[in-house]
Amino acid sequence: MAELNVYQRPDHNWGWRLISDNGNVIATDGGQGYEHEAMAEQMGEQVITGHYAEAKRTKKSLRD
Repeated sequence: MAELNVYQRPDHNWGWRLISDNGNVIATDGGQGYEHEAMAEQMGEQVITGHYAEAKRTKKSLRD
């Protein structure tokens, strides 16, 4: 089962990452970080529970 990991970063902000069964990180907060632990946890929970399931799908290169 995947694991939602909420952690405090060296800059004292909070981040989240989703870790697969084999230990690979499969999703993150994108590096933005959150001032409060609860906000990081809330955003991670929203991602894993499908809050953004209706998001628009796009395909772009990393340079766009």
